Formats: sequence, C-alpha cells, structure tokens
Amino acid sequence: MKKRISLLFTFVIIGFPLFASIITLSESDAVNLALNQNYELKSSFIDLQKTEDQNNNSWNVMLPDFSIEGSVTNSNAIFGSSNGDYLKITGSLSSSVTLNKYDKYYMEYDKLNYESELLNYEDDQKSLEVEVQKAFYYLLANKQSLDIQKMNLDLALKRWEQMQSKYDNGLASELEVLETQSTYENLKPSYTTAYNSYQTQLMNFKSFLGIDLDQDIELNGDLDVEILDLDADALISTFLNNRIDIQNAQKAIDLKTSLYDIEKASDMTPSLALSFDYSYYNSDLLDSDWSDSASVTATISIPLNGYIEGSEEDIAISDAQRSIEQSQLSYESAVEDAQMEIKTLVMEIEGYKENIDICEIAMDISQKTYDATEEAYNLGATELLNLTEAQTTLFSAKQDLLTSQYNYLSAVFDLEKALNASVDEIKSILEL
Repeated sequence: MKKRISLLFTFVIIGFPLFASIITLSESDAVNLALNQNYELKSSFIDLQKTEDQNNNSWNVMLPDFSIEGSVTNSNAIFGSSNGDYLKITGSLSSSVTLNKYDKYYMEYDKLNYESELLNYEDDQKSLEVEVQKAFYYLLANKQSLDIQKMNLDLALKRWEQMQSKYDNGLASELEVLETQSTYENLKPSYTTAYNSYQTQLMNFKSFLGIDLDQDIELNGDLDVEILDLDADALISTFLNNRIDIQNAQKAIDLKTSLYDIEKASDMTPSLALSFDYSYYNSDLLDSDWSDSASVTATISIPLNGYIEGSEEDIAISDAQRSIEQSQLSYESAVEDAQMEIKTLVMEIEGYKENIDICEIAMDISQKTYDATEEAYNLGATELLNLTEAQTTLFSAKQDLLTSQYNYLSAVFDLEKALNASVDEIKSILEL
C-alpha cells in the first residue's frame, strides 16, 4: 500500500493526472521516475548519507571522554576492634582526551571518503539515466518497426482484397488471388512475434519505472538524430579529467595518501593525554563534613617503534606508501582506458553516422523503385512478384534506418556518460 501511495505521489509531482487512461511519458519523465523508484539507487543514497554524517561529525575524534562514577564501600574489621568499621560513599567526575597529529588526518580522510562516495552516487545516477534513455529509445524504435510491419501487413491484405474483387469480376485468375493471399498469410507470423516481443519489452519497461503493469503508457519522442562532428582528441583534452572514474582514481590516491599520513603520525609522532578527576566522598552519612579531591594529569607519549627499521610499525608505514604507488598506477591505467573508450565511441558514432547516410539513400532509392514498380503493376507491365519484392525491400530499408538511428543515439548516450558531459556541453567545445 505504501508503495502504491508513493508511486501516485510521484505521478502528481511530475505532472501526471492520477487516473489518466493513458500516461504519456517523455524521455525526461521516464528518467525522473526511474531515479525516484530505483532501489539500488536508494541504497546508494543511504551509503552516501552514512559518509556524509561521518564527515560532518569528524570533529568528534577530538571529543573528550566523560564519565561519572558513584560507589559505596562498607569496611568491617575481621580481627581486632570493630572501631575500624566504616561506610564510605564516593562520587567522582572524570574526563580525558588524547591530542595527536593524526586526528587531523582522520578528519581529512572522512572528507575525502565522503567526496568519493558522492562520486559513486553520481555515477550510479548517470548509469541509471543512460539505461533508461536506451530502453526508452529502444522501445520507440521497436514501436516504429512494428508500425512498419503493420503497414506492410495491411498493404498485403489490401492487395489480396483487391485481387479477390478482380477475380470476382473475372479480371484476375485464381492463381493471382492465391499469390496475394499467400503473401499476406506469410507476413502474419512475423508481425505477431514482433507484437508480442514489443508488449513484453513494454511491460519490462513499466516494471523498471515502477508503473503498474495494467497502466497504459504512450512514449512521446522520436528517433531524429542530431549529427555531431566529433573530434576525439579535443574531447579527451577537455573532458578527460571530468570523467567520474578519473576523478575517483585521483580520489583513491588522495585517500591512500591520507591513510599513509595517519599511519605515519600514529607510529612516529608524540601524543598528549590530558585527564581530569574530581571526587567527593564521606565516610559517615551522619557527618555533614564531606571531603573532595581533584587531580589533573598530563602525559606525553612518544612512539619509538616507527623509527626502528623492520619493526611492525615501520613495515605498516612502508605498506601504506606502496598503496599510494599502486593507486597512482591504477590512475594511469584508468586514464589510458578512458582515452581508448572515448576514441572507440567516437569511431562507433562516426560509423553509425555513415550508416544513417547509407540507409537514407537506400530508403530513397527503395521508395522510388517501389513507386515505379507499383505503377507498372497497375498498368499490367510487371508481375506481382516484382511488386512484392520491391515492397519487402522498401520496408527492410526503413527498418535498417531505424536500427542505425537507434545505434547512433545509444552511442551518443554512452559518450555523454564517458565524458560526464551533456550533448550541449560537447557541442560548445566542438564549435570553438
């Protein structure tokens, strides 16, 4: 029940009527729904909140320890006079704090850890956004492909009905009727399969967004692509350090450096311990003369094992230093992988762009061929088989164009994530 209320509230927030027969979803609507409903992202946000609380309260490493104690002591003489018997009541307040250099490094570590977790959360958000965008346009492409198949099927049915009418009027042979019927019947199984596949994909998409499976939705968008003239080297020089994985790799170096500072400070720098104790006591409940005492203690502790070569502390410091070196190597590897990914994506996008041009030319030729063949068929200058082949070629060309457009859009979404930049930001750099 809570989940249903939450979902309805989400629809109100993003502007959907609660009881609409059909919900129209744009790309941004789908992304917002996913960001609000995804359980993994919610879990990631909880992790972020934990590190944020730790960072905001990292000062507590310098907070003194406070304690209050009370005791009652009954002392009885076992041998000798009972005059030694007494009852002692004591109350005390104690406080202690240890000051050392590595407290500062602990606070720095908490800050770096929070920044790293924030990057992870942003990466999870971006990954989810790209996943939704791809699913959204994949459904659009499949819906348009299904519409093309439906048009193809309807056209085959219309041609069969026309041929049947001609046959009834003695203007066509039974063989011609059977040929048109066969063409229609042969198209039905593939359309049914495509239709069922689309409905399954649509249900999966609704489930992914947290929408009731019985709720009808309509996707508002198109596959028109904006062709980008990309320069891989320019993109790398501008956006490489903006990538989340590169930022995280650099943050890992900072975290390892902070741990090294903590290890070294704890094993090689002195610490100052301060303690205060106040006691209030009386050995006779009937005596109003209570006594008290107070003490302040300062202790300086200087660790020495960190200076001894081969000691456990010395090895721990060396290991911390090696961890920094490993992080630096990981950073260099991440940079190389990032450069390779960006160049590969640019190559793929250029390839898809070329495919779109080829498919548009092929579709234009197929359309003209079909129109000419249909005209010739209506004049009795060509056979039905030639018209059917021209029709199949035309609809195949349309589907190839849809596939190329989707592949292009999908690669652009991947590039946006790879650069951690929007298309508008990418265009602003390329236009310089």
